[in-house]
Amino acid sequence: MAVSTQQLAEELQIFGLDYEDSLLEKLAELCVLYRQTEDGMVSELIAFCTSAGKTCLTVDILNSFEYEVLNKKLSKAWHSASKDSGHAGTRDIVSIQELYPFLLKLLSLTSVFRIEAEEEEETLLSSYTTPSKGPLKRVSSTPETPLTKRSVAARSPRQLLSPSSFSPSATPSQKYTSRTNRGEVVTTFGSAQGLSWSGRGGSGSVSLKVVGDPEPLTGSYKAMFQQLMGVREVLTSKIEELGSELKEHHKIEAFTPLLVPAQEPVILLGQIGCDSNGKLNSKSVILEGDQEHSYGAQIPVDLSELKEYSLFPGQVVIMEGFNTTGRRLTATKLYEGVPLPFYQPTEEEGASEQTMVVVACGPYTTSDSITYDPLLDLIAIINRDQPDVCILFGPFLDAKHEQVENCKLTSPFEDVFKQCLRTVIEGTRSSGSHLVFVPSLRDVHHEPVYPQPPFTFSELSREDKKRVQFVSEPCSLSINGVMFGLTSTDLLFHIGAEEIFSSSGTSDRFSRVLKHILTQRSYYPLYPPHEDMAIDYENFYTYAQLPVTPDVFIVPSELRYFVKGQHFEAGSLQPRMFWNP
Repeated sequence: MAVSTQQLAEELQIFGLDYEDSLLEKLAELCVLYRQTEDGMVSELIAFCTSAGKTCLTVDILNSFEYEVLNKKLSKAWHSASKDSGHAGTRDIVSIQELYPFLLKLLSLTSVFRIEAEEEEETLLSSYTTPSKGPLKRVSSTPETPLTKRSVAARSPRQLLSPSSFSPSATPSQKYTSRTNRGEVVTTFGSAQGLSWSGRGGSGSVSLKVVGDPEPLTGSYKAMFQQLMGVREVLTSKIEELGSELKEHHKIEAFTPLLVPAQEPVILLGQIGCDSNGKLNSKSVILEGDQEHSYGAQIPVDLSELKEYSLFPGQVVIMEGFNTTGRRLTATKLYEGVPLPFYQPTEEEGASEQTMVVVACGPYTTSDSITYDPLLDLIAIINRDQPDVCILFGPFLDAKHEQVENCKLTSPFEDVFKQCLRTVIEGTRSSGSHLVFVPSLRDVHHEPVYPQPPFTFSELSREDKKRVQFVSEPCSLSINGVMFGLTSTDLLFHIGAEEIFSSSGTSDRFSRVLKHILTQRSYYPLYPPHEDMAIDYENFYTYAQLPVTPDVFIVPSELRYFVKGQHFEAGSLQPRMFWNP
C-alpha cells in the first residue's frame, strides 16, 4: 500500500503537533508495517501524545507509541487469528497475510535485542579478563544467519551466565577475586599417594541408581495438607518399628508400660521429648511411650544415674531403670541403636574401575555479590579434571542472599535458576561428566517442603539427558555400587543445637550426631523440627528414611568442613565415610 508523507504532514498540521521532517519517513514506514491509513495513524498518534502531555513529536515518543499502541494492536490481531484458526475458509488466509509484516517486524526487533544483550555480555566478560591485543570478533546471529550448534557449544560459561541480565548491581566480589588460598587442600582422608585425581569423563562406564524404600521421590506432590492425627501416626510408627528392631537385636523379652509402678528394674520404649517449649536439658527430659505398650503416655526421666548419654528430641530409645511410683523414671542404662545393613550392589554395578566423584554445595555466589564467580570456577575445574560424576547441591539461587531478600533482581527467580542450570550443563558438555543436581530448601524458586521433589528442566537435549540427573532431597544414590547418602539440609547444625550429652572421656559432637542419623535410620530424626523446616510427615515417612546404610554420607553444613571415617559396631571392617564439603 502506498503512503503519502505529504498527507501525513497535513494531518499533523491540522492537530497542531510539531514534528521533525525526518520523522515523516519513519511514520510512513509504520503505516506500511501495521497496515494503517494516514488519517488513522495520525489519529492514534495524536491520542497518544495528548494522553502523555506531549506537544512535539520526537524519535523517543514515536518509539514509545509503536511499543505501547501499535504492538498491542498486533497482539490483539494475533489473538483473534488464533481463535479463528479452527475454522477453514479464506478469512484465515487473509488474517495470516495481514500478520505477515508484523511478524517480520518482530523478528527484526528480536535480532536487535539479542545483539544488544550479547554486547552487554561481552562488556561484562571483558571486565573479568585481561585486555586482548586485538578486537574481539563477533559471531552475529540474525534470522538470516542463525548460530549453528557448534557456535552455541563453543560459547564460554561466562557468556552463558550474564549477571547483568538479572541484576543491575552485579559487580564481582573483591574479597573473592583477591583470595590467596585458591586451590588449597584443606583436609584429606585415607592414603592418596600415587592416585590420579582425574576422571574419564564420558568415556568411562558409570552406573547411577537412585534407591528408595520402597521407591524414591521422582515428582512433586500436594504438600502440607496433613492433620495432627496423621503426624501422630507417623511418629508412633517410627517408635514401634525401631523398637521392634532394637528389641530383637538386644534380645529383650518385653517392654513395660511407662506408668505402671514396679520395684524391679524395668525396660521402657519411647521417644525423647522436652517438658517445655525451651531447649532440652538434663532436667527437662521426658520419655513418650508407644501406643502398643504405653498408649502414648509421658514420664519424666532422671538422668543422674546415667554416666554416658547423648540425647535429642525425637530420638527413639530403650531405657532401663527404676519406676517405683509410676510417675518418674530413674534411668540406669541406655540401649544403643542399630544401623541398617550396607547396600549390596549387583554384579553390573560392582564391576567397575576407580571412579572420581566431585561434590560441590551452594550457594554458588558470594555473600556480597550475585555474579556466580564460584560457579564459573567450578565449571573450569570440571572441564580440567573431567570427573566421572559431579554432585551439585543447592541452593543455586539462595533465598537468604541479600539481593534476593531485598527483591533487587530484575528477572524472575525461575529464570535465574534456569540460566544457572543452562550454564552448568552447556559449560561442562565437553567434559562428558555425569551431573547430579540435589535441591535445597533454600532454593528460592523451588518447593520449600521436606522431602523436596527433584528439579524440573524441560530444556534438556537428547544428548544431555544421558548425563544429567535430578534427584530429590534427601536421596540415596548408588554410583557404581557405592551407596551415597545425599542431603542438603544442615543436619549437623539442627541436631547439634538440640543435643545434650554426658561423657566420661573426650567426645566429638559431629561423630555423635552422624551416629544418631544412622542408628535412627532417618535423614531427619529431629522432632520437633528446626523452625526453617516445613515437613510433610506422610511423605517424610515414605521418602526420607534410610533404605540402607550409606558407604559415603555427604552432609553439607555451615559448620567447619571435615571428612571422617568410623566403625560403629564391633567386628565391622567396612568404614563409613562422612563428608561435610
